[in-house]
Amino acid sequence: MRRNLAALSFTVFSLLIAGLAAAQPLTNTLTSEQVTCNELQLAALLSRMSLQGVNDPQNNLSLNLLVTYSNRFGFYEGLAVANQSPFTAANPGGGTRAESFLAFSLNPSIRTTLLNPNRQRLEQVSLVREDTSSNLVNANANNALVVFLNPTLGGNDTSTGRLQINNIGDTTVAQCGLRRGADTKPGRGLTLAGLTTPCHTQFTDFDRLVFEILQRTFRVTSPTTPAQDFEIAIFRGEEQLTYRIDVYPVGTNGAATNGKVALELALTTDGSGAITGGTLSILPNCSSSLQLGCTTSTVALNVFLVPPVFGGTGIRLTSDIGAQLTFQPGAATPSPATVDFGQILEGTPWLGSL
Repeated sequence: MRRNLAALSFTVFSLLIAGLAAAQPLTNTLTSEQVTCNELQLAALLSRMSLQGVNDPQNNLSLNLLVTYSNRFGFYEGLAVANQSPFTAANPGGGTRAESFLAFSLNPSIRTTLLNPNRQRLEQVSLVREDTSSNLVNANANNALVVFLNPTLGGNDTSTGRLQINNIGDTTVAQCGLRRGADTKPGRGLTLAGLTTPCHTQFTDFDRLVFEILQRTFRVTSPTTPAQDFEIAIFRGEEQLTYRIDVYPVGTNGAATNGKVALELALTTDGSGAITGGTLSILPNCSSSLQLGCTTSTVALNVFLVPPVFGGTGIRLTSDIGAQLTFQPGAATPSPATVDFGQILEGTPWLGSL
């Protein structure tokens, strides 16, 4: 009898645990303060970063630099993209240059003691290339990329002491010295800017999956300037299954000084938790310079959700566009675009649930 009761109790307990696990939401509701903190953190991070084509301006690259969070504790990751040129092709052949990537993560270093034992202990940060998600090229390639990050007390992306990595691989003896796969330096500037303190710990595994998918599927181009570059921050919105994307046009001086276009992506899922669709919206213009969660850009741009391509080889066709919105300064905010993630992620295992 005792054995039967123990077995019954264990079964009931297991069912309760399973029920609680099943009841957990895919994403958590966030407060406006938490979302604001994430928006300001990523904006501050991008203000210290820059992305350059090693062989620009000869190849007229159009670059997207995307940053987001790599885990619930607030560490960062990102993707530097040399956009396909032209952005879409009529067919897989021809003279199209494929999209290519430099993936990276930004993490605090545990070690605070430096080479000189007489120096003060300092918090350090490491900028690390992720080779498994990057296209490694030779130094003369037309898609060679370099990412810079200023971790010092100087508050911009051009000070001495910058971290830098590139996507140059081990090609020849003459070029191997140019390869920069990782860089570590003291990060006092990031600490003082609040970039090493998490806003919250509410990101879920589903959020992380969405952050990764958006890095590979969200792209920005200029309707007038082929070589226009953009910086992009991806973070959560307040409501469950809602995500925010801030797009910053980069000026000719290399800085994002032309305001931003703020977007919101509301996702839908099926009963298993797999992403099925969504709605992509451009948020209205700001009513004041202090307002967040709104649009201030003075530059026209096109935003797209597109199927992910195999970096360096896959060609995006005109028929592949999953969703598109065009922003024009001074014009009415465009209607939201419906997104079919079944189409965008078709053929990939990214479509399935966690």
